Amino acid sequence: MSQINPYSQDNPYPLHPIPQHAAAPASAPASAPASYPGQGWGRVPLTDRREPDPAVVVIAWVVTVLTLGYMLPWAIAATRGTSNQGAVGLINLLLGWSLVGWIVALVLAARAHQVVGAPMAMTVVVAQQFPQGPGGMAPPAHVGPPAGWYVSPDGYGRQFWDGATWTGHRAP
Repeated sequence: MSQINPYSQDNPYPLHPIPQHAAAPASAPASAPASYPGQGWGRVPLTDRREPDPAVVVIAWVVTVLTLGYMLPWAIAATRGTSNQGAVGLINLLLGWSLVGWIVALVLAARAHQVVGAPMAMTVVVAQQFPQGPGGMAPPAHVGPPAGWYVSPDGYGRQFWDGATWTGHRAP
């Protein structure tokens, strides 16, 4: 059994769909990775970051300058494209007058983007080749996992797999 590194440039299975604006041009070969700024194919992390709206960013920075830095946490959140920029702006506006409220808003604006979908490691199972026995016998009809207790196919508890079929034996 071999594993494919999900972050490998040669990974034929990307971790997520590639956005249309980042897709490879039609003239590129099918195996060519798509270009995405600063990222390789299949490497774009799945975070809660949103594309910043330029109008909101401009408004946030103008308000920050006019308020002499009072609304700085909101401007930082808008520029970084944080998913909680509305909450940061509200906390900054209503509680920023206290030093504690302003610092809380600044921490919320500057914290790292949260991962919303962790990349999963992919496992590739290599097919086994069975030598033909005397008389040209065919390989076994079903090759699967060895006999043992596994998560039940219906998702409730565990069930015994005898190597070929599920048995009626169940465990919690």
